[in-house]
Amino acid sequence: MAYQIIDGTVCITVNDWVACGLTYPQFNTDSYRGYLTIFRRGLYGNTLIDISSIRRPERLEVIEANMGKAFPSASAKDAKEGVRIDGEAEFFYRTYRDELGIELIEEKKRLYTNNASILNYYVNMYEEHIRVRAARGKKPLAADFFKNCCKCSKELYEIPDHAGGIENNLPTNVRRFEEKFREYRKLYLSNREAAYESLIKKSSFCNNAAKLTGSAKDWVIARWSSQVNKCTLYQLFDEYNHRASAEPELKWKSIHEPRTLYLFLNKPEVKALWYGCRFGELKFKEKYVRQHSTELPTRRDTLWYGDGTKLNYYYRDEKGEVATINVYEVMDVYSEVFLGYHISKNEDFEAQFHAYKMAIETSGCKPYEIRFDNQGGHKKLKNNQFFKNLARLAINTQPYNGKSKTIESAFGRFQAEFLHKDWFFTGMNIQAKLEESKVNREFVNANLTNLPTLDEIKKIYEKRRREWNDGVHYATGKRRIDMYRESQNEKATQVSAYDMILLFGMINNKPVKYRANGIVMEVKKQKYQFEVLKNGAPDIDFNLRNIDREFYVGYFLEDMTTVALYEKSATGDYRFVAMAGKYIKIHRAKQEQDELDYAFIAAMNRVNKTMRITIHEGAEQRLERHGYHPSQFGLQMPKLKGISKKDYSVGKSLKAESNLVESLDKEVECVAAIY
Repeated sequence: MAYQIIDGTVCITVNDWVACGLTYPQFNTDSYRGYLTIFRRGLYGNTLIDISSIRRPERLEVIEANMGKAFPSASAKDAKEGVRIDGEAEFFYRTYRDELGIELIEEKKRLYTNNASILNYYVNMYEEHIRVRAARGKKPLAADFFKNCCKCSKELYEIPDHAGGIENNLPTNVRRFEEKFREYRKLYLSNREAAYESLIKKSSFCNNAAKLTGSAKDWVIARWSSQVNKCTLYQLFDEYNHRASAEPELKWKSIHEPRTLYLFLNKPEVKALWYGCRFGELKFKEKYVRQHSTELPTRRDTLWYGDGTKLNYYYRDEKGEVATINVYEVMDVYSEVFLGYHISKNEDFEAQFHAYKMAIETSGCKPYEIRFDNQGGHKKLKNNQFFKNLARLAINTQPYNGKSKTIESAFGRFQAEFLHKDWFFTGMNIQAKLEESKVNREFVNANLTNLPTLDEIKKIYEKRRREWNDGVHYATGKRRIDMYRESQNEKATQVSAYDMILLFGMINNKPVKYRANGIVMEVKKQKYQFEVLKNGAPDIDFNLRNIDREFYVGYFLEDMTTVALYEKSATGDYRFVAMAGKYIKIHRAKQEQDELDYAFIAAMNRVNKTMRITIHEGAEQRLERHGYHPSQFGLQMPKLKGISKKDYSVGKSLKAESNLVESLDKEVECVAAIY
């Protein structure tokens, strides 16, 4: 004979029922009248009976006398005799203090002692049941144990003290009691003090009878907020009670425990009123201001972030002293690829300028949007319309808000995963808590003479950046650089040569006049000469239209082979006009001239003569058309010097071929077509 546990239900068979001394007629009668529940029907006495459903106690006593206890007993009658007040628990609650050193209210000391004593009784009873069942090679049974315990606790509370009742506030809900019991039992078997402490609620330290009035509440909040003569909780407690007794007209009630003030000040609706004054407005902003939850871009060059930080490496400077340096990085948010950077002492205009220049050269495209903080260098770039020309949108991140910059998170992971590899790593920021994020100062101090130089640091950092870009993106599992290269942004603008000059070149403050010999300008006491070219040759059409026009010249100091010509609009914006290359020069001495020189000279002579003839004849026709030609007044039009009849015939044939019209614009177009 043995109990069977099926899906948590303790059962016996009809054969077991009979073997215990009961009869088949008794089973049939009880089953018919609903005095027991059949869990599952079977053949030949194998029908299963739910042992917990047997309503006749005399039947259950016969079964348990022959088969043993089905459940650990938990009745009020047994508990009154079995529960003993736990002296260890009583001592614990009487001496317990919270983090502020405040003791429990007297009534709570007694209540928690009773709770612990009752739970100890249940735990010991349950452990004995487990031991007995284990000795028989069987699993413990707890189908109705928790229900019986809840009922027992409630009955103990309802019985008067003089009749053996025990005051308690243990859960009366079976599920909640089971959770509390399992937590308490686990702690009780390993650490009794931890089990006792698990029963304590924070409200147990407060004298609920003491209430703060409206004016008292306002004063408490103001006094706690004040940074002048800042007070502790105990000082606030003393000041409050002193005012309550010294100024009866306030009608403030005295309070008996500092915990009353503590609980009031830490109510969520009250805490928000003093938090900013007590800890600073930025702390308040971080804790209480709602943060946006944003989705990251889905394509490259949608959003770039630029930010400067300390380059987390120690190095030896030129004096042999230990030093650190800063780095400014530009990152594509979609792929987390570091596009451009610059290492310098300060996060200034120069660092930002070179970092963005490298980013544009790496990308080949302008970003749709860039974000940056409001440092001095950024202000200078913004005032120079640098960001306006670089991207469609240029937005300052919120000051003192690291969460608004995705690049901050990337920096942290870059430092932790890659820069951390090197022994001269400075550690992460000062707020880092993990030991892995901190510098090993002992090792660094032991190897100060072995620290790398700044040039070596730059090479190592470049290597770590490549490792980062070649690393796997946390969201996609693909290499960051592959994500960037494989992505396309239909709204990203390709960067041209004149864009690069406008963005990253220097532009003369004063305009330079374009003459027949092109643009002549002086940079750092060196003269340069440029002209607008078309297919590698002088652009005669541009010359005709723009000689004596003033242009602002944009150029790279490191490459003076090509410049950009701009005009400035009324709003102060630069409007691109043309690119200009080095002025084409030929050898003056015949001895040094080659076939290219001869061909160039001949071509330019022919183009110049044709241009002169075309312009001259166009002028004559215009004068004649309006009645101002010299021949209409009996005079002669001066002939072109150095132009022969042969040149005229060539010019006329070329003119006819180009369908030259009488307007000046068409004349200029003809010259360009002839050339």
